[in-house]
Amino acid sequence: KSPGESPKSPGESPKSPGESPKSSQDFYYKGWRGESNLQSEDEEDQFQRVLREMSGKGMEKTLQRLLEMGGDERSQTNPETGLTKYATPSTPCPGVHRSSCTSNAPNKEAFARGIDTLRQLRLEARNISKQANHHLLYVSPEDLFRKLLCDIRERLRTVFSLSFEDTISLFPSGTDAELMPSLFAFLQALHSEDRGSDVFSIVTAAGEVGSGTLLASTGQHFAKKLPSGWTSSSVGEGVIGAKTGQPHGGQIVGHTLAMRDAQGRLMPSQARDALVEEAVRAAAAEADGSGRPRYGAILVHMVIGSKTGCVMPSAGCLRRLTSEFGRLIVPVVDACQGRLGEDDVRSNLDLDHIVLCTGSKFFGGPPFSGVCLMSEKTTQEFERLLSTEKAKEVLKESNLKEYVVASLMSDDLPTLRSLLPQRPLNYGVLMRWTVALHGMEQYFSDVPREDRTELLRGWAQGVRRIVEGTGAPVVELLNDGPWETLESEERASALSTIVSFRCRCRRSAGAKELDVMTTDEMRQVQVLMASDLLEGFPTLGLPAVAGTRCFMGQPVDLASDPSTGSSVLRVAASAPLVVRMWNEGLDAVLQEDAAVFEKLKLVLENWYTFLGPQGAR
Repeated sequence: KSPGESPKSPGESPKSPGESPKSSQDFYYKGWRGESNLQSEDEEDQFQRVLREMSGKGMEKTLQRLLEMGGDERSQTNPETGLTKYATPSTPCPGVHRSSCTSNAPNKEAFARGIDTLRQLRLEARNISKQANHHLLYVSPEDLFRKLLCDIRERLRTVFSLSFEDTISLFPSGTDAELMPSLFAFLQALHSEDRGSDVFSIVTAAGEVGSGTLLASTGQHFAKKLPSGWTSSSVGEGVIGAKTGQPHGGQIVGHTLAMRDAQGRLMPSQARDALVEEAVRAAAAEADGSGRPRYGAILVHMVIGSKTGCVMPSAGCLRRLTSEFGRLIVPVVDACQGRLGEDDVRSNLDLDHIVLCTGSKFFGGPPFSGVCLMSEKTTQEFERLLSTEKAKEVLKESNLKEYVVASLMSDDLPTLRSLLPQRPLNYGVLMRWTVALHGMEQYFSDVPREDRTELLRGWAQGVRRIVEGTGAPVVELLNDGPWETLESEERASALSTIVSFRCRCRRSAGAKELDVMTTDEMRQVQVLMASDLLEGFPTLGLPAVAGTRCFMGQPVDLASDPSTGSSVLRVAASAPLVVRMWNEGLDAVLQEDAAVFEKLKLVLENWYTFLGPQGAR
């Protein structure tokens, strides 16, 4: 390397002598050096605006504001309760945290990493305001933002054992990340010569994946508030595809497959695989009005970690389908729970599966942060599909710009980046991934693999014993039978750490029988468990455990028939909790879980008390 030559990222071609700088239309960043000077002098950066609005309110409040930005309404806390819609705060708080299957409050150490990054950004913003006319290494907050995003990607590359050829695109949440494979499949169908331009999207484990998954996987808005800050006119309107009203391409048709029967019983793995194979074969054979095969691409989702910790379809089923149907199948691994073996992401990318994951479930990050990972082969095919004029028109007419900007997309997707806006910079995504990565790196770095597996298994078994000891019918463990045989022992242990259970309550003081609870009532239970009941009900003379804030996973309705009483509440271990077990011992952690179920039994057996005006409030 010549003296003074800027470092070149792997895979980057050298610039030709005299090559002009990238324009605002095709600019993309690779490496650390600041190249972007697109901000006008009178344009206030989003981060600087937050600093102005939060002046005097402290670093913690400022970081909280940033963590809740750049996503949808799920990331925002209610000013009255301090909780999100999933009954978790977005800042550290005392209590027993077992809500990682839904949402997390960051721990103090991870939150402190966010404060460190906030200080770095704040000092840079101050320097810019003082020295606006002086040459700086980072000539705008955008450059420092991009440098920090580069750092996020490289840390994710290390955590997931990715190669330099694998690509990493960041999203506000795992649900938003669904738009990436949807776009890929849409463009593949658009360019199909022997099949139609429609896409068939198969969402498996229906009811046990994110509520917006079906809409996002069919290229539609799934939330009222969009990451761009705009409010969508209607949930279900198109982001990409025919529902946007664009003349190019067909429509994306969604199809859901449940993993349970009408009574909420888990179907055998072979039966679940058969449902997926049958749906794929029917879609592949379906013809349009002219007799030509209708679908130019079939998205097949393999869920590694449903809301109750199950898998659908099996890895073998997905391999059989891709072998039989070839490029027609777009295989997507929904690993958004993050309950994986250390090599799971690598092995799926080696099969050219698109992998979606998050830092905001098992890994303990605040709500929410998503990532889409693709192999070099898939990325090159994506770029080829994007290079045509038809594809560029699709992107220009789409609403994808409401979800992501160029800097969040992989450097190895320059065409996609050139078709997306540069702003607004999503500081929320940056900060949420910064906080999440602390837990990810601690988990994989500090705790040996064999010990991780043993601790995960030990915690799951211990909590199941606690649930059984609490006593039916107040709390009844969901027993799906023996755990499925999975290719990874570590993954199987991680999935087993979502512990689900049914609840019954006493609706009146003299009632001898306990009643089945509705899903809405279980949501109230979740909020009560997350609250200090000594403070909320000071006159009841409650025991000390009532003051412990216990954060749990949201309820899940397992059956299509609500009269079956098949709703369950959940507790789940997280990566930061495993690190605590490693440092403090499993027994110390299980003592906290015993307190959770002691409080839960108190709430359920005295439900008639908490259902009054105070409880409803």
